[in-house]
Amino acid sequence: MKKIMILGGGPNQIGLLKAAKKCRYIVILCDKNPNCIGRSLSDSFYEVDTIDDEKLLKIAIKEKIDGVISNSEAIMENVAIIASELGLRGNSRESISILNSKEMFRDFQQEIGLYAPKHAIVENIDELSNMLSDFEFPIIVKPVKCSGTRGTEKFESLDVEKIRETVNSCMNYSRNKKCSIEEYVEMSSLIVLEGDVFLNQGKIFFGGLFFTQRSKELPMVPMTYMSPYIDSQKHMRIIEKTLIEIFDKLKIRHGQYNIEAYFNKDDLLFIIEINARQGGHGLPAYVKLATGIDLDKALVTTAVGDDEYFDNIMNEQFEQKYATRHTIFGNKDGILNGLYISEDIRPYVVSIELEKKIGDSVEKRKNGSSYIGFVNLVFENYELQHKYSENIEDYIYPIIR
Repeated sequence: MKKIMILGGGPNQIGLLKAAKKCRYIVILCDKNPNCIGRSLSDSFYEVDTIDDEKLLKIAIKEKIDGVISNSEAIMENVAIIASELGLRGNSRESISILNSKEMFRDFQQEIGLYAPKHAIVENIDELSNMLSDFEFPIIVKPVKCSGTRGTEKFESLDVEKIRETVNSCMNYSRNKKCSIEEYVEMSSLIVLEGDVFLNQGKIFFGGLFFTQRSKELPMVPMTYMSPYIDSQKHMRIIEKTLIEIFDKLKIRHGQYNIEAYFNKDDLLFIIEINARQGGHGLPAYVKLATGIDLDKALVTTAVGDDEYFDNIMNEQFEQKYATRHTIFGNKDGILNGLYISEDIRPYVVSIELEKKIGDSVEKRKNGSSYIGFVNLVFENYELQHKYSENIEDYIYPIIR
């Protein structure tokens, strides 16, 4: 029986834990929280900090694991260390480090000739004023090592004091206490490319890509996901060629990666980031709703060397639905009093996932983590899907008092 180690037992790992149990694998779970939500799905539990690579490696050797995975960006380098040390499927720590760092990834893009904006790293707040004089506005300020758009802010013009406050905030959010400043790349539309690509032994599955409608108020924040992703043949060739080149240059051959990208006004592909993990906001379950493909199962099975399910994904035609997943954000601070769903769109709603209860305090949207819940919908065709999804906050919104 295969034995898999999963690092982290929080909500983001539940899909992986359930998939491993369904495959009848022995699950070795590591988390510093003895009361973590995933513990009941494990066969053996170790109370250990998942950033402690030495202790994790000792556990992996002791348990004689067949594979190791996680769905936490901060832990993925330790996944790589364990896999490399034990000769398991995975990638080098160096390659994952590049994806995990906005600084290193921008440098990497420029080194291999891909489009990337002018950028700089702030390590000392006293250097800020001199650095800003070299930039054309608007600019984006964000943490170097962080996910969920926490701390990220766009500035249309120079405001040194406000930018200084944001830089300090970003340094606190960033795992390495550094902040990134880069010139803002204008979007041709608020609808951009996002989704998960999957690699196994160098083969790439692109079926987890979809559109994302960004918020008008905060264009850095993903809001409404729309599958399938349909674009011109030219754009699709550029997207696939660029991603293949990135993974090839980094020697990445295994795992699931969340992509955010768009074509700028000059029709150049800008890869915002590639996260070395599954997409957040329940995106693996959304991909399954849209395509029937279980990316949790694919990640679990390929990690232990079982390629049957992945080969089926690559070789068989999957059934594509016109599925939308909308993230519910508040337009003000207050108390959640209900959820409005227009009668026009209600027939297409298949499920509602509220993270907040009626009577809970909610906040005005400020980043990707300040959501109230999600609504999943399935439409009859592409035109109907985009008619509603591109203006979905007219049809679905929280009632806040």
